[in-house]
Amino acid sequence: MLRLTVNRLLMRQSTQSWNATRFSTTDKPGSTSVGESLLVGILKQKFPTAKYIEVQDISGGCGAMYEIFVETIDFKGLNTVKQHRLVTEALKKEIQDMHGVRIHTKLPSD
Repeated sequence: MLRLTVNRLLMRQSTQSWNATRFSTTDKPGSTSVGESLLVGILKQKFPTAKYIEVQDISGGCGAMYEIFVETIDFKGLNTVKQHRLVTEALKKEIQDMHGVRIHTKLPSD
């Protein structure tokens, strides 16, 4: 059974209406959340030659903070700041709804 857990509601000042902004569909440790799957999908589109992509929800499942690992040849010749910019540009829309994000990038060792 799919269980939705709403973690944060924002109230719009002008309309006094409530909108759910984050959710998780799992309570099982080690299973992939909807947010994690979404971010992985976006990163796979941006970096199709990536050797490794991993996204972990480190906020306890509510989608407020993610840790992202990307290993791809696309980072060749780029310093760490430029590598991280590529990742944040790919996730620009999604990052707006997050509290924070940790990004780890590297070139494949091959």
